[in-house]
Amino acid sequence: MIFNANLRQKVSADLLAHKSRTLLAISSIATGLFVIGTLLGMMDLQLGGMDNAHRQSQPSHISLMLKQDADIAVAETVRNIDGVANIDTLTQITAQFKTPGATQSQTGTVLFRTDYQDQKYDRMTLLSGSFPRGKSIAVERLSARFAGLNSGDNIEFITANGAEKLAINGIIRHPFVKPPAFGGPLHFFIAPELAPVFGIPAHTFRQLLVQIKPPYSEEKTRHIAGEIRAKLAASGIAVNATLLQNPDRHWGRAIFSGIHLVLTVMAWASLALSSVLILNTVAALITQQTDQIGIMKSLGARRRTIANLYLSEVFILSLIALLIAVPLSWAGAFYSSRWILDVFNIGLNGFVYSSQALYLMIAGGLLAPLLAALWPVWKGASMSVRQAIASYGLGADFVSRGFDRWLERAAAALLPTLYAVALGNLLRRKARLLWTQSVLIIAGVLFIVIMSLIASVNLTLDNELARSRYAVRVGFTQDQPAEIVKDIVRNIPPTAAVEFWNRLPAELFLHDKLIRQSGSLGVQMIALPTDTSMYRPLIVAGRWLDPADDRQNRLVINAETAELNGIHVGDTLSAKLMQQPAHEWQVIGLYRWFAGSGYAVEPVYAPLSTIQPGNLNERRHSFALLSADIHSLAEEKTYVEALKTAFQQQHIKLDFYTTLAKLEQRQFAENQFRPITGMLLGLAVMIAVVGAIGLSGTLAIGVLQRTREIGVLRAIGASSSAIFKLFILEGLFHGLLAWLISIPAAFLVAEPLAKKLGTTMLGIHLDFVFSLLSAGSWLGFVLMLAVLAAYLPARNASRIAVRAGLSY
Repeated sequence: MIFNANLRQKVSADLLAHKSRTLLAISSIATGLFVIGTLLGMMDLQLGGMDNAHRQSQPSHISLMLKQDADIAVAETVRNIDGVANIDTLTQITAQFKTPGATQSQTGTVLFRTDYQDQKYDRMTLLSGSFPRGKSIAVERLSARFAGLNSGDNIEFITANGAEKLAINGIIRHPFVKPPAFGGPLHFFIAPELAPVFGIPAHTFRQLLVQIKPPYSEEKTRHIAGEIRAKLAASGIAVNATLLQNPDRHWGRAIFSGIHLVLTVMAWASLALSSVLILNTVAALITQQTDQIGIMKSLGARRRTIANLYLSEVFILSLIALLIAVPLSWAGAFYSSRWILDVFNIGLNGFVYSSQALYLMIAGGLLAPLLAALWPVWKGASMSVRQAIASYGLGADFVSRGFDRWLERAAAALLPTLYAVALGNLLRRKARLLWTQSVLIIAGVLFIVIMSLIASVNLTLDNELARSRYAVRVGFTQDQPAEIVKDIVRNIPPTAAVEFWNRLPAELFLHDKLIRQSGSLGVQMIALPTDTSMYRPLIVAGRWLDPADDRQNRLVINAETAELNGIHVGDTLSAKLMQQPAHEWQVIGLYRWFAGSGYAVEPVYAPLSTIQPGNLNERRHSFALLSADIHSLAEEKTYVEALKTAFQQQHIKLDFYTTLAKLEQRQFAENQFRPITGMLLGLAVMIAVVGAIGLSGTLAIGVLQRTREIGVLRAIGASSSAIFKLFILEGLFHGLLAWLISIPAAFLVAEPLAKKLGTTMLGIHLDFVFSLLSAGSWLGFVLMLAVLAAYLPARNASRIAVRAGLSY
């Protein structure tokens, strides 16, 4: 019992005698636990929040966006299709409007439902105010925030009756809208009785929402969607896009799945790296206290008793770190999740945390440090009494080998004495050097890979823009005659040329089976001139269209879809266009599709002359692509506003979703990728901080182990500034060595890893570039971390007096 009391006193003395070492150990474990708790908690809250919000909205299984208004009686015929459980309808159109104080009109989306109180599917939730009625309207919550709109504001719309001001009286959450910061339109909600004011015929709809009878399956849903499109086509109604939704899994889940896989690996890696610091700390403690171990053994302590002693110290450190990290990780996971979910228009109401992440933190936070400490503790506890008591003296922990002697001679010949000594000290404990370097190297590789990922995203965007030689693509809600469009745009400078494209809803079949697309909104045929000068996608197999393909049934399709269905260049597909019978088309090329996510309508390119034979000027077109000499976003915005005004004066409605300006789209794409890359970069910085803590711990342990050496140096005349500089230089050499190793390591893994991250997380194939800027930035960052990490150990070393050092 007395011996147990002495052991408890020993544990307490070890933890309190060297408070800086104890704090470093706690901070290293707490940092690793904070990272793992934040990331795992964030993933759990995000996926859970997304799926819960999705289920609460009663998602439709099939959502069909129609090309024109359809009579409500048509929807009733769809309800009678075998396998359809029920239907719901809504209408959304493009409209021109002005916000309070604005001088220029904008293009946005106006939406209404027949009865807001009786929404069956894709329910829109009222957050404040009231649902639209009479001349009172509501605004979508993301739109309200982006444009700074509030209840009571008047919005001026261009309607069939002219300009009309409508007052906002409610804020509504739409379960599926593209954020305005990512290029989405502002959404407004009107009452059904206002539909004629916006030129919408009574008793019509533009979007059909369908749920199928249980059990749900993707294959069954695709089959029924095909039947519905056929039924609508028989009524002369074309479908622009078809969205299939899993009722239990949010549509944005695929975006997060790849990110979460990467974050899970990084989270556990951060815990492993922080455990390395525990290994270093415990190994140094055992080395420092080998004589004490010898004394305890001579007094009858067994190997198990000594091992339990030091493992108890590690357990206490881990427990304290866990108590610190848990509340911090809860806050980090909650606020990070709330920020990211807000992008998807999902709110986290009230503070919540992930119990699963908590259990993993407890398990990992207590077990990982104990496992890391097990080897040095058992090794120290296994020493004989003679070995333990004999282990003391100046320089007793340094074994000189051939490489060490060669390095000493080379450093002494090439460097000033202080630099040579610091470099020699770097290699005194090679195992500790290896573990410390591993943390810094991994952080450096991760930092450079993420920076290269960001640079590659930018390069990919630039290359895609270079393939698009137009400045603005104007999309029309109804196809327009070429001559009228030409007369409008030729008078708007700096228009240089115009080219016309068409789009048609299409279904593609291989061996009489509907093919699957990588884009989740189905496929549309883009018909364009075979000698187009406005766009040329990246062809990965076969070839692009040329004049020899005029009036020929030729297709260029997405390579990912081709791979998904086993389609090759030269294969023949059946294509069904609107009400036309199916015809055979030959695949002549595969292109790489650039899309930030799978949620998009997938284009299939075909010759315009095949789709619309006859005189070019007599045709009606879906798009007008305009080339213009534009060099900045400001110039582009002025040009686009002039185009919108000109078309508005001619009463030609533009489609927000298909009208785009190239530089603006570039900015929207950057905004879309920035949260993901920013999150990864923040993680790399946190792991670098773990490395800095480890380096500081290594140097602090070095100060303790070399206290007598410092006393000798002071006795022979070394100044405090020289001692301080010696440890600062050692820290800088650590940082420089880590940088030198991380550059070639990052170069080897950056390209495959960045491309994999691009495909997994962003849904795009990246054009890779190694970021040289990141290599330089990491050098500055790691040297700064090294100086900060070395400062306290160096200051403590410079304050050791001669007497204290020699008597240590």
